[in-house]
Amino acid sequence: MRALVIIGRSFDENNKQLYRACKKLIHETYLARIMNMSASVSSDGSRFWIGYREVKDVDVCFLRSFDAGSYEQIIRRVGLVRHLSETGTFVVNPVEPLLIVRDKYSTLFTLAKYGLPIPETYVTESAYWAYRKTQKLKQTVYKPISGALGFGAMKFDDSDLAFNAYKRLEELGVPLYVQEYLENQQRDIRAFVVGDEVVAAMYRIASKNRWKTNIALGNEPKPLRLSKKLANMAVKATKILGLIYAGVDVLETKNGPVLLEVNGSPSWQGLKRVSGVDVAKVLVEHVLSLIKH
Repeated sequence: MRALVIIGRSFDENNKQLYRACKKLIHETYLARIMNMSASVSSDGSRFWIGYREVKDVDVCFLRSFDAGSYEQIIRRVGLVRHLSETGTFVVNPVEPLLIVRDKYSTLFTLAKYGLPIPETYVTESAYWAYRKTQKLKQTVYKPISGALGFGAMKFDDSDLAFNAYKRLEELGVPLYVQEYLENQQRDIRAFVVGDEVVAAMYRIASKNRWKTNIALGNEPKPLRLSKKLANMAVKATKILGLIYAGVDVLETKNGPVLLEVNGSPSWQGLKRVSGVDVAKVLVEHVLSLIKH
């Protein structure tokens, strides 16, 4: 059996652990940056390369990133992984679900369709319309529509300050994804779903005078034994979106839990630290069980 781990430019600790788990459990494992992969198709069949090295008979591919790039580059990368899947390789997470969750807007309207609780969210390309919406809400949060790790997210208490930011983003051709800010205890929940269960969960505690909770920004993880209700919600969201595994972010509010985001290529370092769960090993073992069935 052969595995392929596809990453972007960054070979971070998550990718290292996943690669090592594949080497241990699957043995023969390729590692490739998505931009370094090539493919050909002809009447004689399909072929794939990592640089100059041809890749043959890959049974499972762990797709961690399409990375940043031009519209054409992303289309090419998506097409290549679809092509790989069409030749019989089992891709995790699958391409179409991963594309949905890369887009926060598509993620939320999909979850809302099935009755799951989400924050009020407004999406536009007009700074003026975003400003009008912000005026109606006490506090708002702008997020990059396909961002991750909390980078670039901004919280506004003043609608005129928000407008100044929106206007510049509009000039740069950036869509405006604006959410109502929900009061909380400066913490949220990350549930890590693999298959039909939450394998580990944690609180992400915002540092003093911060509102963002992302571990990548230096905030503190704390262990959490997730309630059955929240675990079921996280698993349901993962299933609705067609993902095999996911990091599901939940905010506890005075009106009940709200789903903030679902990540199809989640990090797990903070989670591993507080739970002791070897997430990469659990993930690879689950995928092997799917292939064998």
